[in-house]
Amino acid sequence: MYEEIKKMIEEAGEDIIDFRYGVSEKWIQLAEERLNIRFPESYKWWLRNYGGGEIYGEEIYGIYEQDFDTVVGGDIVYMHEINKKHPIYPSNALVIGRGIDQVFYFNLAIVPEDGEYPIYEFFTGEKYADNFIEFLKRRILED
Repeated sequence: MYEEIKKMIEEAGEDIIDFRYGVSEKWIQLAEERLNIRFPESYKWWLRNYGGGEIYGEEIYGIYEQDFDTVVGGDIVYMHEINKKHPIYPSNALVIGRGIDQVFYFNLAIVPEDGEYPIYEFFTGEKYADNFIEFLKRRILED
């Protein structure tokens, strides 16, 4: 599963994908504790390897490895706390990124046995992907 997405990322190139650097396990754990959730393994793999970034200029939230009380931008903790202060999305939604006329989120109300939250699109209410890797694949393939 991971080898295929790594190859897709490499082949897409920097014009399409602009991912950063991986983040440490410590910061992943701190983010999980702050949000009081357990990230899916596929999202943690992506965080460890890429940390965050953009596909076609549309940001996928990661972890900036900065104090959660002062960080801004596309840090998933910062964005979730902003979303809680200004509730637009369902309480079971952990928004992971936005596109043009699209908002993607982990649906925390659905916890499969494998721990891989499905990803939904906010405006349509439809399931977009079964897991984070499938989400990445679709975002890369959709132009």
